[in-house]
Amino acid sequence: MYFQNIEFFETEKFQYLLIHKNACTSVLKCIEKYKPKLVINKSIDKIKWTVIRDPYERFISGLNYDLKRHKISIEDINLEKLFVSYVNSNTRIYGNVNHTVSQVLYLANTDIDWYIDINDLDLFLKIHFNTTVKLNSGSEKNVFFDKKEVMKYLQLDYEIYNRIKSSTHLWEWQKGKIF
Repeated sequence: MYFQNIEFFETEKFQYLLIHKNACTSVLKCIEKYKPKLVINKSIDKIKWTVIRDPYERFISGLNYDLKRHKISIEDINLEKLFVSYVNSNTRIYGNVNHTVSQVLYLANTDIDWYIDINDLDLFLKIHFNTTVKLNSGSEKNVFFDKKEVMKYLQLDYEIYNRIKSSTHLWEWQKGKIF
């Protein structure tokens, strides 16, 4: 049983850590020409990078996606159970993962070298891959739960997100190519 959601996509130059609902479909489309291989182990000699996203925005996007995908209504679910989960390899192959689970669970012990904020992803993709793709993007609004209630569960996510945003490991376009 895995309690951590780790999926690295490895090429000759880098490893990309997939975090669901952080533009992973767009990133995978941009890097497909490099024939990335799915690996579970992190490399010690390759640049590791991932995309981060505002936790509340990510939660709303994941909730909307899961509700629509499983054709259920908000009344059928429990808010408390949306933030922690583990990956079950038997259901993962069908795309059945909890898309609202904390992005902190993806980041723990992964030794990421560079974090790309989702708002800077287009520039990152243009600089590194000479292309950009926006797939599955939409504007989701929270019409389901009281935002104050949701924010109680996102405190740790915001603590980590804000630390990353103020760290030297946050990529910005002025830092140029990293691999």
